[in-house]
Amino acid sequence: MTMDTIIKIIRKTMDISQETLARELNVSYATLNRWENNKAKPSRLAMDKLKSYCATNAISSSILTELDKFR
Repeated sequence: MTMDTIIKIIRKTMDISQETLARELNVSYATLNRWENNKAKPSRLAMDKLKSYCATNAISSSILTELDKFR
């Protein structure tokens, strides 16, 4: 699974916008948009925040497993 797909799944699962997820992860909307459109990849720190967000919000463990593949 690609990073853009994972981020879309997270947003759809939480039923939130790119702006909301960006705010939750403390990144800009433009940054999250680039991730979701496969124009950039999250930094290691951003990946840690994303994983923490998923764990805190009970996102599927399969998504966490997919995120681990990007480390």
